[in-house]
Amino acid sequence: MNEKTKIQEARFFYDLMVKEQENLTAFKFYLSAFLTAARSVMYYARDEARKKRKGLRWYDDWMSSIKVLSFFRDKRDFSIHTAPVNPRKHVHIHITEAIRISESIHIKVTDKNGNVKEEREIKEAEKSKETPKSSFKSESRYEFDDWHGQEDVITLCGIYIHELEKAVQDGITKGFITG
Repeated sequence: MNEKTKIQEARFFYDLMVKEQENLTAFKFYLSAFLTAARSVMYYARDEARKKRKGLRWYDDWMSSIKVLSFFRDKRDFSIHTAPVNPRKHVHIHITEAIRISESIHIKVTDKNGNVKEEREIKEAEKSKETPKSSFKSESRYEFDDWHGQEDVITLCGIYIHELEKAVQDGITKGFITG
């Protein structure tokens, strides 16, 4: 009955995580809240399904067959009972520097005695008086050390929400939960 509300709550914290990726403290707080809200979805589903014939089997099948569901269940349990979740942060820095290059040729014509017969310099016409622009951009990416896939935390949380929605819809369709 409360599963869909908790999915909305998890999505709320997910959106805040996405917005606050550059702020490590805020990101970790929103991740913690996300873990708790998202874990509640399957907790409520289990509590409701256990009252129905084969309901616990349905729940156990979902939890054991979908790797991301059991991973986040354990991640939330660790966060609540052992230590706050602390994903590894990677910062990618992109720096663009523009430089101006000009070319010139210096020509000196001498006779066999070394006397200068002609001397001139040919300069490349300046293309622009505009100052070259430089740019700096940084992007953060978070990873769980114990996740063995290529997904970063944001991608993995998005997958988790999707799997929770599928499980809830399946539970409703099969009559194990009311949603």
